[in-house]
Amino acid sequence: MGIKNIVVSVAGGVVSLLTAKYAVYLAQQLDAKLTAVYVVDEKALGDLLKSKIFVEVEAQGYESDLEEQGRRFLERVRRMAEQKGVAFEPVLTRGVVHDEVVETIKQLNADMLVMGELKEAVSRKEIFYDEGERIFRESPCTVVVVKDYEKVEMLYGSI
Repeated sequence: MGIKNIVVSVAGGVVSLLTAKYAVYLAQQLDAKLTAVYVVDEKALGDLLKSKIFVEVEAQGYESDLEEQGRRFLERVRRMAEQKGVAFEPVLTRGVVHDEVVETIKQLNADMLVMGELKEAVSRKEIFYDEGERIFRESPCTVVVVKDYEKVEMLYGSI
């Protein structure tokens, strides 16, 4: 049977890029399809509005910026996957990050989730509310957490 469907959760930035590189490497080695998921965090936007950090017009502009960032990032991951001969599907969604990632995993019947390293928690409350921690704990499939970024670069470059 094997691993044929890998999901990578990305949020943009350098760590997400390295996480995506490792997911591409795994997908290429396992001859699996790779789906990258980027979530526009509507909960965070709502929290910014509630705390009066943003007014409605600013929040809408920020949301558009996040969506465009997601599109650009997914396109970059698509190019990386295609260069290495990996079947790729982008998913750009909006909502609560952990809910959207877990739902995508379920919908795709994914065999594996690849995600970046979890942040070090300072308190129990932080653990409970951290999106990465919740994705890790609620994922219905095997989870691979990427840590050794130098090795990731070496592995990705080797294919």
